[in-house]
Amino acid sequence: MKTLLMAIDPLSPPSRSLTRLTLEEASARDASVVILCCIPIEGSVGGEVMNIDCAIDESLQQVTSPQDPLNCAESAVRTALIPFQQAGISARGLLCRGEPADTIVEQSLKLSASMIIMGRRHLTPFNRLFKGSVSAAVLETASCPVLIDIDKE
Repeated sequence: MKTLLMAIDPLSPPSRSLTRLTLEEASARDASVVILCCIPIEGSVGGEVMNIDCAIDESLQQVTSPQDPLNCAESAVRTALIPFQQAGISARGLLCRGEPADTIVEQSLKLSASMIIMGRRHLTPFNRLFKGSVSAAVLETASCPVLIDIDKE
């Protein structure tokens, strides 16, 4: 079975348009989905942190503090799993520590992903220069196709 890798931001659930795009691609390709969320590196420890197999209803979630990146990321992934579970599409979540672009590309290789699907932040030229663009870095280094949702929801 083919695998699609959907990369999301750790501080919030993915946009509806990114989710809709990934659902459409998964259905059209008869693919499973791995929802990847990268969280900041603490010290020098990187790598996989947690596999997540079940969704959680947004109304049942506790409010998480942005100072707790692991819980924020877990909550975002569990929320992102809901539409896939409802659509009957095989999906699971994966939390990793590391630099986002490097981690996304590394995990796409480990998973033999047939495509990476991600959004973009619509940075200003100033912020893009100083913060860098994760989507641009993934586009430049990934060995599989990369689909970027440009909707500004």
